[in-house]
Amino acid sequence: MPPPDKIFVYEIEGKVNPPPALTGNDFLGCWREGDYTYLFFSRGREGEVKVWLAAQAAGRYSSETVLNYADWEAGQALKPTSVAGFHLCPVWEDPQPGPGEILLRMEPGLAFGSGYHPTSRLCLQLLREVYEQDTPRQVLDLGSGTGILALAALTLGAKQVVAVEYNELAVRVAARNVRHSRREGEMLLIQGDARDFAYIPGELALVNIHLDVLLDLLEIPEFFHRKWFIFSGLLGTQLNRFVAKMQNTPLELIKTLDENMWFAVLSRRTET
Repeated sequence: MPPPDKIFVYEIEGKVNPPPALTGNDFLGCWREGDYTYLFFSRGREGEVKVWLAAQAAGRYSSETVLNYADWEAGQALKPTSVAGFHLCPVWEDPQPGPGEILLRMEPGLAFGSGYHPTSRLCLQLLREVYEQDTPRQVLDLGSGTGILALAALTLGAKQVVAVEYNELAVRVAARNVRHSRREGEMLLIQGDARDFAYIPGELALVNIHLDVLLDLLEIPEFFHRKWFIFSGLLGTQLNRFVAKMQNTPLELIKTLDENMWFAVLSRRTET
């Protein structure tokens, strides 16, 4: 179904889980950042949220924010778009892929990964390049967002993808996208910290995540037990910091792509 016109966001001080009475059809998801919880709805629920919080001591109501959905998506209209041979189409639109394009039906929800952000686009380009010369069967997707890269890998020939995402809201969206694509048996979704799952084996790592986590992953020896690596989430001079640290690892820099000061890196483990 199409996204709502408005998003109602309730900031709560404390880590809480909404009760079933608040998680009906208008509930869009829950997002936790630090010591705060954010509840997202497609209609105003301020009164019910306050009543619920008043009856328990785990959280304290902070504020309500009302946004246009287009503002949440940085003002970009969610329309079908083509990237690197993929036709990305919101589930509420009629897909019209070009000749030879692979269709990906997506529900962006309120999570990262609509296909419009430069990092997603760059990773899709590098993913296509990897599969033009190899066929990684086992893929680890760290910072999976809506699952767009994991689903793209499956369409190119991956047999199993483990997708790890810290944000609960994004995991909910990714789960719906897996169902839209009918890939339930091929993707394992995990909510957790990417660094805790770097040991999972495979042939390709997709890592579109912020710099601090990227640098931490380069400190984990088990992470390098695969052949191919695609990194993104790098903005401006962050690329130099990342590449400098990568030089002290078993990885060889193959290619760098950029768009609007965002960068993506293709690397390969050097032969030993």
